[in-house]
Amino acid sequence: MRIFPGYPNPTFLKWSKLEIQGYNSEVMFLGTHTGTHMDAPFHFNANAPAIDQIEIKRFICNNALLLKIQKDSNQMITGDDILNNSK
Repeated sequence: MRIFPGYPNPTFLKWSKLEIQGYNSEVMFLGTHTGTHMDAPFHFNANAPAIDQIEIKRFICNNALLLKIQKDSNQMITGDDILNNSK
């Protein structure tokens, strides 16, 4: 997944061990601009609305399209992939 330039890479730390706590788990540390997310205009303009000030209907779509595009690990989905698979 892409990371916003200048942000740290996600870090995963062992949190518990099966032999000690009875289960395995990890803690994940990552920046808010790691992976897919929504950003509000406030991110770039202090006078613009924050994410919680945008009407929820703005983020709902009734005509979504689900595409299944086969890729290997670390292969980018391109515009051509989308165009060729949406027909």
